[in-house]
Amino acid sequence: MIEIAELIAQDTLRLPTDVASRFRPSDRFVVWVEKDTLHLKRITPPPVTSIVAQAPEGEPLSLEEISEIVHQVRRQRQTG
Repeated sequence: MIEIAELIAQDTLRLPTDVASRFRPSDRFVVWVEKDTLHLKRITPPPVTSIVAQAPEGEPLSLEEISEIVHQVRRQRQTG
């Protein structure tokens, strides 16, 4: 499939509808240029289960610990 993207006002790249529908508005991308080729790679944050897997074994997590994990995941998603 070959479609055309368009650079519009305010440094915005308008993707073809079929391409854009594969992503969410909050998705972030790494962008790099090689000569006349622009590359976009979606940044995929680690799943929550990988962070929870780091929790110490034994006692269940407290609500404060769970809240901190949630905030940590949200911060990671925001910073990419």
